[in-house]
Amino acid sequence: MKTVASIILCLCLAGYAVASDDWAYELSQEARNIYANKTIQIPCQRIPALLAENNSQDLYIAIRDAGLFQDKSCHPIIQKNRRVLKQMPMVKDAVAFYLLRLGDKQQMKILVNDFDKEASATGDHATVDLFGYLKDWDISGVRLVRHAAYSDAVGSELLCSAIVWRRYLYGEKNFKDNWYRVGKKEKVDIRRLDHFYETCRVEP
Repeated sequence: MKTVASIILCLCLAGYAVASDDWAYELSQEARNIYANKTIQIPCQRIPALLAENNSQDLYIAIRDAGLFQDKSCHPIIQKNRRVLKQMPMVKDAVAFYLLRLGDKQQMKILVNDFDKEASATGDHATVDLFGYLKDWDISGVRLVRHAAYSDAVGSELLCSAIVWRRYLYGEKNFKDNWYRVGKKEKVDIRRLDHFYETCRVEP
């Protein structure tokens, strides 16, 4: 899963230096340890250098993980470079995710608007990765279910990653109940719901 997803990200981005591996695309034991220990692999202090390299993928990872771990020390660095960061599509979403995790609920609009504008047309959108770490079902969860309705075989790698993390972080019962509840409300084909429910499982 992680290898395919990394290839997808590389194809979506251009003009950046060799990027770091993204642990979050696979719920391996290593990934669980990183999450449990809140290990920062790309410190926010590297943001200016990464901007100079035009390294979009590492910027995305650094800012997303800072948001995931609610690292407040990144805030002044992100704010100082925010104008430039917001000009980079995937990175802009990571910034919105970071600020959302720090309590700015208005940032959800940015994530949702970007996803709604692009995902149904492309069959894939990297923002689905960010939705995997959020708990609500009325906004971010609905987008995961909608993604299942039009995701192709390649895009499903990102969706599967989001589903697996949500199941791991918030529990199997919470996921199952809401996945089918929202799926029914959104009129998603039950076969698609079943496919992703059965396929994107948390490994023991």
